[in-house]
Amino acid sequence: MNGLIDTYRGYVSLQECDEMGHMNIQHYVGKASDAHFNLRAALGLGYEHQARERTTYVALEHHIRFHRELRASDLVLIRSGIVEMRDKTMRVYQEVREILDDRLAATLTLDVGHFDLDKRKLTPWPAHVREKATELTTGLPDHAAPRSLPAETLTRDISLARADELGMAETNRSAVAPWECDSNGHMNTRFFMARVSDAQGHMWAHAGLGRHEQAARGLATATVETRLSYKRELMAGQTIVVRTRIEADSERTLRYRHWLFNGETGEPAFEAAGAGLLFDKSTRKAVTLPDDVKARLASLNNK
Repeated sequence: MNGLIDTYRGYVSLQECDEMGHMNIQHYVGKASDAHFNLRAALGLGYEHQARERTTYVALEHHIRFHRELRASDLVLIRSGIVEMRDKTMRVYQEVREILDDRLAATLTLDVGHFDLDKRKLTPWPAHVREKATELTTGLPDHAAPRSLPAETLTRDISLARADELGMAETNRSAVAPWECDSNGHMNTRFFMARVSDAQGHMWAHAGLGRHEQAARGLATATVETRLSYKRELMAGQTIVVRTRIEADSERTLRYRHWLFNGETGEPAFEAAGAGLLFDKSTRKAVTLPDDVKARLASLNNK
């Protein structure tokens, strides 16, 4: 049953694109977040419900595959549906497409939880949401299935002490701005992904292939698949520290992990595991990892 409905229609602006020439990964999540507000409304969990009942839903865990690049001026459509309902959680599926040629750009599978905004904890779904969800039921297509990052890829048990043991580099130190928070009162999913994006440049530099070196070699980088786990809320004014590990996975792909911590308390707030590659900026095709980069990564990870 295909219960996908249109939940976002928009445009890729030049400011959403990075030095790779394509839309930055944070904006896939940002547009998908906008789509979720429309899906909530379709489920009867929209603005009026939230103001009256003080419940909504929040992100728990994401699986994302990036299938094709989106570039400036591309027109974007996101369709969303419900894969599975549980007592307090459900699984949502989203497809991101370029409208003019119906090109599949990304698939996102997200587990969300029904959230009491006053108690700040999960609570069972109301009957009217369950009823609406049956109308939006959809299957999970093969092209959305994990390719190289199964669910067990996530470490889950993370800590600053463990990051020290693994020699994970610090790749971001920042703070949550009020404009990064949404109507749920906490940092929006887009800005968790923004910290991942900001950390990537430091990650590549740590691997011996910083942005200037990439430009000199005519190379660029891309994430092709990622898993994200939202562990704790982050509020405006709280500080953030990201620790990162990167390693070669094959001749062409790398695996990375970003662990995001509350900078004041040291509590883990978020985890990202990703698969990335290098590509030739002129041909837009993947290339083999340079020998010096593989040697650098082997040296870092054998310490």
